Amino acid sequence: MNEQRKLPHTFGLKDVFTCINLMGGVLAVIFCIGGRVDWAAYAFLGGYVLGDALDGVVARLTNTSNQFGGEFDSISDHMAQCVAPAVIVYVVYAGICPYLAGTLASMLIITGSIRHARAATVPVHFPGAYMGLPRTISSFLIISFINSGLLIKVPGGMWIGVAIVVLVSVMHLAPLPFRTHKSGQKFYEKMLALGFFSMTILAFIFTRPYTFDVAFTWILIYSMFSWLALEPHERRAFFARAREWSLQVRGAR
Repeated sequence: MNEQRKLPHTFGLKDVFTCINLMGGVLAVIFCIGGRVDWAAYAFLGGYVLGDALDGVVARLTNTSNQFGGEFDSISDHMAQCVAPAVIVYVVYAGICPYLAGTLASMLIITGSIRHARAATVPVHFPGAYMGLPRTISSFLIISFINSGLLIKVPGGMWIGVAIVVLVSVMHLAPLPFRTHKSGQKFYEKMLALGFFSMTILAFIFTRPYTFDVAFTWILIYSMFSWLALEPHERRAFFARAREWSLQVRGAR
């Protein structure tokens, strides 16, 4: 009985921050139902900055990482970074064509879910890189573009948004390297990450209508060029691991 009392709680402080991330996704869906896509975007952004970006840090600082936290974080990310962005896309494009809106939303959820299932089947552990575009990045790209103050208003802006949704859906599953923030970051990478957070927050405070223009620009730079942070030998090792991983997923039973 005494030994049982000494066991740590399953749910801890870290999981409170995961709840914030999850609630960001839930509120985003609720705001979309009410037709407030702008509020949905801010709910998503708040959930990420105040929740998803902090739960891992809190887990390490409090030494409370556990399997429950990992699974809870993964489920919360699926809601906030896969389902919620798809709902936002549907609401925005339903006025143009409900069939197009449904197709785009389905693409995001299906490819995001396949990505999640493949990683759960055979976890990918490659130092310094994600395999395929992370859902965090894809959701930021889509939501930021849709809610941008300038970019969405360029001629054909809504159709550029369609192309972005299709492209990120494909990149969810592409065996391409995208630099991770979890290990081995170079100094300039840390400065770029700091620039993203600081400039997005400053834009929200001083030039709120263009907050998402700033966020989109930074995330687009990451999406296009983050692979350059890998050394040539790291890229060769990544693609070798990608081929091996693909065979492991196919053979999993």
